[in-house]
Amino acid sequence: MSFKLPTAIQHFIGDAVLKADDIGESPCDVYSFQRGNDRFFLKYCPVILAPTTYSVLREARVLSWLTGRLNVPEVVMVDHNDGGEYMITRCVPGEPLQARINDPASITALFHDALRQVQAVSVDDCPFDSSIEVRLRELEYLLTHGLGEINLDLLQWPHLNTGQKLLAHLKLKVLSESRVFSHGDLCDANVFVDAQDNLHFIDLGRGGIADRWLDIAFVHRNLRKKVSDKSADDFLQDLGEPDNSAKREYFEQLDEFF
Repeated sequence: MSFKLPTAIQHFIGDAVLKADDIGESPCDVYSFQRGNDRFFLKYCPVILAPTTYSVLREARVLSWLTGRLNVPEVVMVDHNDGGEYMITRCVPGEPLQARINDPASITALFHDALRQVQAVSVDDCPFDSSIEVRLRELEYLLTHGLGEINLDLLQWPHLNTGQKLLAHLKLKVLSESRVFSHGDLCDANVFVDAQDNLHFIDLGRGGIADRWLDIAFVHRNLRKKVSDKSADDFLQDLGEPDNSAKREYFEQLDEFF
């Protein structure tokens, strides 16, 4: 590890072996470890990313607020020091939806259930803003500090071949937002299904009030890239409403640097 753990975090981990988790694409470091029969995760956010939705202190607040509203990991401990922010969570049961990747009907149905559960969370007293305005400010911060995703796929939008062009393009487009609670990164790695087909949600750092098509766009992209175009189209058709391809494209573009 390239960081020094706060004393309380180190004390909780004790002599447990930290195993790096390299499944996700976040710039935050994630490690799993065992204490007795229990499995935990340590997540570290470098201090330069603390003002963004990569902040694990923000994620801990989102998880705490969602407790009782959605099946999310238990926050065991949070702390911070000069190097960054740290969070320990308890492992959720089950397996990620990506384990059902060879069963298109099952994974599509589970994504519909996941979307329904997330968007059923009332935003009346939600303190977390994940609107377009907030995310554009965050994108500008990442570009200014040379941060964010390095494996970009801007070739799909040839006229937006740099981060600054992408940001300018997104700022010019004014979209009305239909406010719901949004996971912020709804994909097959961030939704777990247990033996009773109960769903559990992880990686909610971007969780908050956002347009309802944000999560729809991410699920559609996930199915399109990981399963098939047909499964992605079936998912849209089963929404029971007209597709909004303009919003889907907008949110995919906005996500490209994250």
